[in-house]
Amino acid sequence: MSGREVFHRASQQGTILSMRIQHCLGMSVVPDDANTITSSRFCTSHSAQLPDFPYDPERLEHAANGLMAGSVNTAQGSWQWEPVAGIWHQAPDTGRLWPKRFFAAIPYREGNPYGDVRALWEPARLQHLVELALIARRGSAGRQRKAVAMITAQLHSWVEDNPPLVGPHYISAMECGLRLIAACHALDLVRGGLLDASPWQDLLAIVYSHAPLIERRISLHSSSGNHTIAEGSALVYAGMLFPELRHACDWRATGLRLLRAEAQRQILPDGGGIEQAIDYHVQNTQLLSLVSTLLTHHGIEVPVELREALERSNRFLASMITSGMRLPRIGDSDDGAALCKSLRLPGEVSADPPQTRTFGNTGYTVARLPSAPPAKLVFDHGPLGMPPAFGHGHADALAIVLTVGDDDVLLDAGTYTYTGDPQWRAYFRGTRAHNTVTVDGIDQAVQQGCFQWSTPFRCRLIASAIDRGEGRLLAVHDGYARLGVLHARGVAWSTDRGITIWDGLFGTDEHLIELHWHLGVPLGEWRDERTLILEPAASGLEVSCTGGSLSVHRGERSPILGWRSPSYGQLEPITTVKVTHRGTLPHELITRIRLTGDDGIDRWTGRAISWFRQQIQQSGESKFSAFPSIPWI
Repeated sequence: MSGREVFHRASQQGTILSMRIQHCLGMSVVPDDANTITSSRFCTSHSAQLPDFPYDPERLEHAANGLMAGSVNTAQGSWQWEPVAGIWHQAPDTGRLWPKRFFAAIPYREGNPYGDVRALWEPARLQHLVELALIARRGSAGRQRKAVAMITAQLHSWVEDNPPLVGPHYISAMECGLRLIAACHALDLVRGGLLDASPWQDLLAIVYSHAPLIERRISLHSSSGNHTIAEGSALVYAGMLFPELRHACDWRATGLRLLRAEAQRQILPDGGGIEQAIDYHVQNTQLLSLVSTLLTHHGIEVPVELREALERSNRFLASMITSGMRLPRIGDSDDGAALCKSLRLPGEVSADPPQTRTFGNTGYTVARLPSAPPAKLVFDHGPLGMPPAFGHGHADALAIVLTVGDDDVLLDAGTYTYTGDPQWRAYFRGTRAHNTVTVDGIDQAVQQGCFQWSTPFRCRLIASAIDRGEGRLLAVHDGYARLGVLHARGVAWSTDRGITIWDGLFGTDEHLIELHWHLGVPLGEWRDERTLILEPAASGLEVSCTGGSLSVHRGERSPILGWRSPSYGQLEPITTVKVTHRGTLPHELITRIRLTGDDGIDRWTGRAISWFRQQIQQSGESKFSAFPSIPWI
């Protein structure tokens, strides 16, 4: 840590100590003016104070009955609200009760006795109240009354169950920020004759217990990232919507200052996210969009840093989206949203026309093949994540994700958990859970707990040749330099010929080389000992591998292999193909993916591999040693 960060962390300890003393002495953190709703324009206005956003009516209607009954879908299943004390402290994953004491005295990291705190936080974000409010607006008078009654009851229940600074819901300033934003939108959507003074008093209590805590505990230095953007956004909301509160000007100024700086830093020049986690990048983009729309709604000019960051991000996301409007789940993901999952925020993107783009700052190349059905390949040749902790990044150097039509043929396995079972956390963020090569069974970087890495790898794209539906890329990473091994991967694609992936492993000693392909489609049959026929919508798709022995794994637990996490907290078996070789380096592995039945793929593959070998030799990245001849040249 830098000297500035050491000072900051020491200062934060002093802040927490001050809060603890305040709590122990029974001193209120909510001043009298927080409960004076008559002086708050936001609480007394008859007209909406927040802009409207489009929403997904099908998703909303699907969730309506459950939400009206107090049921909230979380990654661990359905969480049921009940009008009883302690309900907000009941863990959805374990059923245990989190303690109701000063927040900083609660153990919540890996190995705590209560469960995965992220699962507990999900319903307490109160984002489902926004969905209830949307349901109220589009339903009958009876349905409207019932939805509004559920909103006011749950909001009051949360405030009663979570006095300021008490309980696990004050641990994260980011969680406080998302909750504050959601509560404001939920009440704004249903303001009018159905609301009495009680919910507005509860909202003011949340604002004044949350905003000062956020301001004093902003995530900075190595802790910065998506947390900082959420915290800054909440401060802008509090300062803009409640100008009558004594610290509102400070909240707004601090929030905008943070967002201007973080939008420039976290949204890279090519539009990708610095954390190397697509879902968090989407959430950051949504939050910046919320704040920008709020400022415009109130006649305030949007800072140029936010406008340009949104433009960059939307271009990037447009290139990453598949034909089914889905994004690859690269890096960590907890399936969170800026406001709620039913909303379609401004700035959300539609897919680009077919093209190939390389994002040099983020380190992705996206290739779209206009085959029948169309295919999209994402080649990851970027860094581990955001230094110095790289917390939300995965050890996925040179990994590939491939979709054909609406099928995830080669998929990213996901995240599953943060502070739950450490073995599952280690697997899903480790190299074996990604479509790339491991050497001697270890990750490309060294895991340090559940949110840190040491010995980060470096990736470099060293050669590129793209022309009219065909392309070749060659990249290397040094994650195994500590073993004396360099990994180079070449990727070639053609609309007519399919995809060839060449893995060159350079070194001198004997090593165990394992290549994993994680399949999102059923495995059909073996054509021969090195060729598999898959069963996506594109009939006849084949994968053949040379350079090692093939084995197929599904749902194995010792060691863990053949699993995916389609969303946070969920686990399901998949088929993983492993190619294994033990021997002295250098060595190469070759994977060919036939998308069509066209002839000539063997000769085209041979030419591509010759190009990869030539480029790695000319690059000076490795002491080149000749590989065996290719029989199909």
